[in-house]
Amino acid sequence: MSTPSEQMLVLDLISQGKITAADGEELLKALAASTPKPKPQPVRVDPASVAASGYSPSEGASLAAELRKLGIDRINLTELQEMRLHNVNAEFVREMAALGYEDVDLDELVNLRMQNVTPDYIRELRAAGLDEDVDFDELIEASHHGLTPQFLHAMRESGLKDLDVDELVRCFDHNVTPEFLHAMRDAGIKDLDVDEMVKCSDHGVTPEFLRSMREAGIKDLDLDELVKCSDHGVTPDFVRAMRKAGIKDLDVDELVKCYDHGATPEFLRAMRDAGIKDLDLDDLVQCYDHGVTPEFLHLMRAAGIKDLDVDELIQCFDHGVTVELIIAMRDAGIKDLDVDELVECSDHGVTSEFIRSLHELGLKGLEVEHLVALSDHGITVKGFRKAREAHPDLDTDELVELVTEELDLPDLEDQKASGQQGKTGTHLHRH
Repeated sequence: MSTPSEQMLVLDLISQGKITAADGEELLKALAASTPKPKPQPVRVDPASVAASGYSPSEGASLAAELRKLGIDRINLTELQEMRLHNVNAEFVREMAALGYEDVDLDELVNLRMQNVTPDYIRELRAAGLDEDVDFDELIEASHHGLTPQFLHAMRESGLKDLDVDELVRCFDHNVTPEFLHAMRDAGIKDLDVDEMVKCSDHGVTPEFLRSMREAGIKDLDLDELVKCSDHGVTPDFVRAMRKAGIKDLDVDELVKCYDHGATPEFLRAMRDAGIKDLDLDDLVQCYDHGVTPEFLHLMRAAGIKDLDVDELIQCFDHGVTVELIIAMRDAGIKDLDVDELVECSDHGVTSEFIRSLHELGLKGLEVEHLVALSDHGITVKGFRKAREAHPDLDTDELVELVTEELDLPDLEDQKASGQQGKTGTHLHRH
């Protein structure tokens, strides 16, 4: 806070030429800014001071009298202006006091007006059954959420009494209406508390949903099971379609599992049309989850792969045993492979291109174990040719065994250069 002596010191510095006039002006501004502004002092609540904020003399006199009854005898101009802005007049203060709200401050009076909590609104709520001891925060909450006396009255008439404001607001916000309550009771759902009713409304467990589920044969479900069905799309139509498709007597968890994993009636019928019959729930779910679709089945059968069980079909799909791979393997001369052999070939990179490269070297009729071993060791065509040239006396099986066991093979280039043997670089090129 600046003082007169500080200001005089700055002026002396300017007159002595120790600082410039501009610097002195900046110092004076800084000193003035550091001086706190005096806070508005409350004035006595009287007709003159109240009227000074914009009320008429008669309004000022009435308001001053009502405020003094509440024990408010001093007020500042800003508070008066706020009250005037929001029409906090003598009548409003008088009526609020008559309703029992005598221990009230100015901010609360203004806030009630801002939230449209009028004495009439309070009287109507009380007439509809609201307790008289509801505080201002609850009244403001009720008004803010649109809670009407008519809604409160209807809820009490429907049998829901003794609900506090928070519970009433939750019901109103979540469309738990008296009509909803009556319809739920008619559908057989009774004695639900507020949380359960809100849960039903939020999750689509309506009276219509209940009746339709019962007509579809799903009865005696508790609230959590009903919510689970609604949330996961297990509708009455889905239940009826599953039963028509032959999947009966499923509990809620099984129905949800079917729906969540795409094991629909349409999928089941398509699988049967593709030749897979007598699937149980787990088979259906596994097929769908692993991509074993009716289309996949048709393609596998067209490629000559028949009579596979669900586990074998899943094994093929998961390991990339496609129709294209099977056809390519046959074109390359590899036929009559079982599922395990096909999976092994696919897993170890034994492709049709790889097999054709071996055929070009004259390596035909190899067993799957030979093909896998060669592919795993990454034998190159060039390296294989060198091994064959270095060991012309070995037959195919012996040559494959030699290469796959990673024995020392003669490197022809090294042999030419030094006459010594080294290891052949053995990586089969994969086209």
